[in-house]
Amino acid sequence: GVRIPAACEFGLCGTCKVKKVSGSVEMSHNGGILDHEIDDGFILACCSKPLSALEIEA
Repeated sequence: GVRIPAACEFGLCGTCKVKKVSGSVEMSHNGGILDHEIDDGFILACCSKPLSALEIEA
């Protein structure tokens, strides 16, 4: 696994925003990511639960 920094750990600050290359997640955030960023493949790692093997961009 990879340690991803997260300042708020609540889905607000966006510190943990990473680009998902493959796999699927269930994400419940509190506004720290915009809809167009989600559409572009970004997730907030602190509030995302992997549903399959997951690859992220470093």
